[in-house]
Amino acid sequence: MIDVQKLADRLKKFENEEKQSEASKHLWKPKEGLQTVRIVPYKFNLDSPFIELKFYYKLAGNNYLAPCTFGKPDPILEFVETLRSSGVQAQRELAKKLEPKSRTYAPVIVRGEEEQGVRYWGFGVTVYKQLLKLITNPKWGDITSLTEGNDLEIEFHKESKKKGKDGKSFPETNITPDPRKTPVVNPTRGDLVQKIKEQVDILTCWNLPEYADLKAAMDKFLNPEAAAEAAEGEAGDDVDETAAAPASVTPNPAPATTAAPATVAPSAPPEDLGQAFEDFFKK
Repeated sequence: MIDVQKLADRLKKFENEEKQSEASKHLWKPKEGLQTVRIVPYKFNLDSPFIELKFYYKLAGNNYLAPCTFGKPDPILEFVETLRSSGVQAQRELAKKLEPKSRTYAPVIVRGEEEQGVRYWGFGVTVYKQLLKLITNPKWGDITSLTEGNDLEIEFHKESKKKGKDGKSFPETNITPDPRKTPVVNPTRGDLVQKIKEQVDILTCWNLPEYADLKAAMDKFLNPEAAAEAAEGEAGDDVDETAAAPASVTPNPAPATTAAPATVAPSAPPEDLGQAFEDFFKK
């Protein structure tokens, strides 16, 4: 008899991989050395350009957006809280490994890659603090302004010259604002103005995992031997050649949507750029 559930799981895996590939188009991370970016307003929440999310990383070979980010029932966080309250040191250490990790994102335009539109730069607490200090400093004004903002020079190194307490090196990011006030894109490039308008909601980059699926992933993480034995009987000749690829992030409440091909908008004269942007974000 055909195992429909097994086939459905395989289909879901393919769909997640396709979604990961689509989502990656909207995410950006700095390369070694210098790059220049411009943080732009987050169209879906104009109060702040920063989107704070929580993830479970490398959990049974995958990464998951944590439901607790949105105040939803979260089996892993429930288990973590139980471990923390146990009073047993070993269980508290396990809780620390399992607890969700925070990751903050900001919408950016990358200089030299403006045609790719708005993407999302993800970073940890150290970079977040740097950006918060900069963006709240009245000396700079609104660095995210579409008409009179400031570009940021990002100097990134995978290994810092400084060492941690354990003697290991860690990534280092230094941010230097350009003192010049400039528009986010050339105001005569209607196609680039259109790219700004087509900013995608970051929450379409991931789906929120089902409670049962996340619990199953946690059980697999806690009982790797049992999971390995089960997988051994299913492997056969079907070798997963993408095993070394980054694990797909299991997705968010909003369905993934692919942005429609950008249409080239009529060129806007410089004096109309500010009003065009303001009118768009007020809609």
